[in-house]
Amino acid sequence: MDVKDEIVARVDKLPPEIQEQVLRFVASLAAPAQKGESGAGLRYFSGSLDPVSAREMVRTIEDECERVDAGEW
Repeated sequence: MDVKDEIVARVDKLPPEIQEQVLRFVASLAAPAQKGESGAGLRYFSGSLDPVSAREMVRTIEDECERVDAGEW
């Protein structure tokens, strides 16, 4: 059995809602990668934050964004 046949056989055994998840996952793999901004384009913003604001931003990110809420999912 080749890879494609193996995938189809395994997906056929999954409940429909999980098959939908698999479909969304496969679609995300085929989607073109989004291109980010070039470094040269970001140079314009270099130095736009004063040191106090930069420290406050870093502190807020560390305090608020680096936590895992196990009950969230």
